[in-house]
Amino acid sequence: MSKPVPSPALPRCLAVVCGSVAWVLAVAGNAHALGTDMPYSAFATAPDVDWLQVCGEWPAPPARDGSQRGTYRIVHASRYAQSFLFVQWLRHDDTDSAQEVKTLGVPALNNDHAAISLSQMRCQATPRGIRLTARAASGHDGSVFRITIDAGHKPGDLRYRSTGR
Repeated sequence: MSKPVPSPALPRCLAVVCGSVAWVLAVAGNAHALGTDMPYSAFATAPDVDWLQVCGEWPAPPARDGSQRGTYRIVHASRYAQSFLFVQWLRHDDTDSAQEVKTLGVPALNNDHAAISLSQMRCQATPRGIRLTARAASGHDGSVFRITIDAGHKPGDLRYRSTGR
């Protein structure tokens, strides 16, 4: 009994199928990676920073001089008609110089393909930290909605939510 002879078309067919699968996976991987979360360092200087607000105080850990004064600062930057937002926890020493303890971006806004523009920003102190509210407009579909960002006393404690989209 003789062994079956493989068809010469089979290796070509496998190559086409494997190549197609690789292409689909590459496209899917790139679609998932669309956009980049922009870091604060990309906006640390003018002209992109267009709104700064010191908003509320937090109990900073003691500095070398024993002071425990800390403030929150909101940094809004714009690039290509899109908003980028950062919350900073600052510590102040006895000469009132501020040192950055933590800066945190808002991933839902700071992706360079989010195309969200903020206006009517308002920040207020709360017993647990600060609350920032704003009107948000999507450049993708024209929808308008509200956002709320709560920052707590622990540096890095940040909650984002949107309503009415």
